Amino acid sequence: MTEKYFKKMIDLLEQMNLRLERIEQKLSSESTPPSSLDLLSKIPKSHLETYFTLQKIGEPATCTEIAKITGRSHNLESRYLVRLKELSDIYPGLNVKSERVPVSDPAKRGTEVKYYIEESE
Repeated sequence: MTEKYFKKMIDLLEQMNLRLERIEQKLSSESTPPSSLDLLSKIPKSHLETYFTLQKIGEPATCTEIAKITGRSHNLESRYLVRLKELSDIYPGLNVKSERVPVSDPAKRGTEVKYYIEESE
């Protein structure tokens, strides 16, 4: 075997080593928690206003309360909030949670769903 052949083999092995190092870096960086920008990039643009409104309110709110602020319909906000909660199950950093509570109006019976953003530790 010639010297030229060995040099080519060494070059190929060095290239493979560099690729493996890059892959290892990517894998180790995935174990760190995602940044806020990474999480926000997972939310569809149409849902961002709902998310920011929920964040701004700072306390559990119903779809109707959020719809009054955003100017959108109750049904649309309901769908957006359900989707944000589903995304929170996939991307835990979003922390959109919901709870069913008794209706606040004493003249009415039943329960309603309130959504909130849980503070991360």
